[in-house]
Amino acid sequence: MAQSPATSCDIGELSTTPLTFTSDLRPLMQATINGKPVSAVVNIGSAQNIILNKKTLNRLDIKVRHVTSTQFQESRSLTTNIVPQNNITPSGMFIVREGLSVFVDQLSVGQTRLSDSWFLVEDFIDDTFGARIGAGNLLQTDLEVALDSGYLKQFKPEGCFREHLAYWDPDAVAVPINVDLHKRDPRPLFRVVINGKEVWALLSTATPHSYIPSSVAGRLGLAATSAGATREEPLPGHGQDKPVWSVPVGQMSVGGLAVKDFNVRLMDLPHSGEILVLGTDFLHRHRVYIAMSQRQVYFSAVKNPIMKRGSVEVIARPTE
Repeated sequence: MAQSPATSCDIGELSTTPLTFTSDLRPLMQATINGKPVSAVVNIGSAQNIILNKKTLNRLDIKVRHVTSTQFQESRSLTTNIVPQNNITPSGMFIVREGLSVFVDQLSVGQTRLSDSWFLVEDFIDDTFGARIGAGNLLQTDLEVALDSGYLKQFKPEGCFREHLAYWDPDAVAVPINVDLHKRDPRPLFRVVINGKEVWALLSTATPHSYIPSSVAGRLGLAATSAGATREEPLPGHGQDKPVWSVPVGQMSVGGLAVKDFNVRLMDLPHSGEILVLGTDFLHRHRVYIAMSQRQVYFSAVKNPIMKRGSVEVIARPTE
């Protein structure tokens, strides 16, 4: 039975955004660019804000410009050192990048309404998605991710710091998160226990299958030789010498929540850090409230989850 926060707490619901889904379970939201509708892929596993697709902009006859920008680069790679080490802020440096940008008269996505604004541009694989919406945009507020029910909700709570914010489930588990105090990377990290060993994890709505680097898996008791492991197709652009294995997880918990009958992919990902990425296979089975206002995440298991596969086919990057 759902439980509302205390009367002194205003949960501050801002918006509800309906979702559709790709054929491989990734959520999409509707956006408009200069009044023209486009699909936007939701990616809370990316630290970026809003990225627009060069192919879509060309189709809409919107001019793209080449620019030079200065950006903060984490050491070695984006995910290498976001794992807190002895409570020290991740290290890195500012570097100069050549890129693309665009001036847009009007953009609308979720609760965001922007006019006369500049956006970064990337050349996506195809024109299926006109934009990518990352944690830099979505996690400026609290965010409920309910893939099982097909929506995102954004909140701005007031007077709720010690209240239980998972209003739909009084038994939802709250897990503390680590965030970058310098706000260079908005993605929250939390601890997961696999076979008695802790590992840092993050959530990704743009990743169909949860995965972990092969270099970390052995410490957690996961291996290609584990009972029930099956070999999968290699990642797009990778050869057969870099196999992907789907491995059953014996024991897994997030705080006090036991995760049962779950597989993770083991991948050869050099310099990727000790990060478990929980994708949409996890998020279709668990409703999540990311409470940036409290620095914790609530997890609630979904009873009888339905994997929402849409009709949008995903075009894989060809093997080089």
